[in-house]
Amino acid sequence: MNEYDDALSARLRALPREKVPPAQAWEAVSRGLDAAATSAPPPRPRRRRLLAGAGLALAAMLAAVAVLPRLSPPPPAPEPEPEFSHLRVQADAMVRQYRIALQSLPAAPAMPEVAPALAELDRSAAEIRAALDENPGSAFLVGQLQRTYAKRLELTRQAARDAAFAST
Repeated sequence: MNEYDDALSARLRALPREKVPPAQAWEAVSRGLDAAATSAPPPRPRRRRLLAGAGLALAAMLAAVAVLPRLSPPPPAPEPEPEFSHLRVQADAMVRQYRIALQSLPAAPAMPEVAPALAELDRSAAEIRAALDENPGSAFLVGQLQRTYAKRLELTRQAARDAAFAST
């Protein structure tokens, strides 16, 4: 060891082993914690869940729209096809049922957090319906339309519940 190490060791040994803050400091900390606890807004796990669900729905629909054109089989050879296939009739019935279900939901104030996801789901449904106009016999498209409508209804119901919960 050299003289600097000895001097440093001596200074370290001279320091007090434990220093206790005065009681007034603990009282101030306690008051500050109490004030912070009473003024902090309550956590909003429902909104986080809603936003997470909206994000997942949006990602799923974007993926479906990106893959949709590649997965649709090319139209068959020019054979006369009936104007409405049974799948097209099923899709039209699904559209009517979706609209009825959407109208039966309670009116809720617009929630800006979910508006982009709802708009994206509506755009996806419109694109799928347009693809069904071109290929009315596609079971894949009917399934995609059904999933899109289910996600849209689920997100709308969840937004209505959250809006009702927030107003209470």
